[in-house]
Amino acid sequence: MKITDVTVQLVQSQDGRKWTHVLVHTDEGITGIGEATYSFKEFVVAKMVEEIKQFVIGRDPFNAEAIYADLYVNGRVGYRTGGIMFTSAISGIDQALWDIKGKAVGAPVCALLGGPRTAKVPIYSHFGGRTIEERIASAQKTLAQGFKAIKSATCYMEARGPKVTHQELKSIEANYIAYRKALGEDVGLMDDTYGYFDPPTILEIARMLEPYHLVFLEEPCIPENPEGSARVRAGTSTPLAASERLTSKNRFNDYFRLGAVDIAQPDIVYIGGITEMKKVASLAEAYQVTIAPHNTKGPVGIMAAAHVMAAIPNPLIQEFVAPSVVPWRNDVLKHPLVIEDSCLVVPDRPGLGVEFDEEALKPHLVKLG
Repeated sequence: MKITDVTVQLVQSQDGRKWTHVLVHTDEGITGIGEATYSFKEFVVAKMVEEIKQFVIGRDPFNAEAIYADLYVNGRVGYRTGGIMFTSAISGIDQALWDIKGKAVGAPVCALLGGPRTAKVPIYSHFGGRTIEERIASAQKTLAQGFKAIKSATCYMEARGPKVTHQELKSIEANYIAYRKALGEDVGLMDDTYGYFDPPTILEIARMLEPYHLVFLEEPCIPENPEGSARVRAGTSTPLAASERLTSKNRFNDYFRLGAVDIAQPDIVYIGGITEMKKVASLAEAYQVTIAPHNTKGPVGIMAAAHVMAAIPNPLIQEFVAPSVVPWRNDVLKHPLVIEDSCLVVPDRPGLGVEFDEEALKPHLVKLG
């Protein structure tokens, strides 16, 4: 089997984002699909795929390891020049290669990675609003869609950083007092701070949040400062999650060696695909770090990450855009995404198990170029 072409398809979705589908075609009629969505930079990533496809045409799609290594390291391709949009393009291709493998042998990707043929991956979604009342109403709406864990950006909304006043700190706490009173103690709560605070400030926030038992506090520091995150982690019992913006296993290993995170958040797109995400999970396992993938993608990216989660020994929970945000998402799929008991079902279907109804998808397509 040989790769004959690589094409890109853009699909308009939530908040102006465009799902960036990468289709890898073969001479045996099997086409694999991957997702390369880097939000609001989709046309740039699509162009990047066009630029690097010359290095995969004619190759064996089963040889994902060698193709990944060649795309990432080869100086002619763009090593150290493309950044996160470069690795996003690689990721779309890599996911499609795994999809081809699964379709060729009649097995789901999670089974090829060493996991079961079917699984359930715990997921969480989001809530927000300008006031405590709006946030609680939003949280209840999300929970009603089948979730048991939810994330907000409460800290960021109440205090934009890098410092926090006493009043802002009290406002953050007031929100969490209200959340626990309205939602109960069993709902998993997370907070994404986007790296906006400096280490001593986020440490103060993390300590204040300890009584409210968060699943995790996300991005306590900017990604370039794992030492700062390690300093925060050493001073609080609130679990820290980070690393969604990292683009290689080497950078993740820096975080792990420094003890900077309790939970790693590789993004299946930004990290370079299934091949690299599986390695990040293995590194994390050695440091007793669990995995909670960042994922604001379409169905392909959602399922690609879920297949990895189903096959590793250290999964925690996966991010998932609630059905109400993209109400037509399941309508364009031949096999809808299924949520059961706050888990995403990974079905026993070949490859990634994602097939689109092309007619239903047509109204959402975006013209390239």
